[in-house]
Amino acid sequence: MTSQPSESDGTHLTVAQLAARWHMSESAIYVARHRGKAPKGFKSGKRVLFPLAEVEAFEAERMAGDRPSHRGTTVEHRPPERAARRGRPSPARA
Repeated sequence: MTSQPSESDGTHLTVAQLAARWHMSESAIYVARHRGKAPKGFKSGKRVLFPLAEVEAFEAERMAGDRPSHRGTTVEHRPPERAARRGRPSPARA
């Protein structure tokens, strides 16, 4: 007979534990799971459990796909310069 995973065994996370880990609400975890934007989990009775290995793999995949923002570093992405006001000289540029 196999034993069911428990909250305290360290190999599975409950929705509450995953929400605390990601600093989100529990309802946000349920929504993300429904939309397919959460690690694979399974129902155990009324609870949803996420295997820790799946959570860590999901986080690693998200970290690998994260790219730093370079917004504002190229001329095309800079905001337009403000027009000079009448009566005031524009600042000199070097």
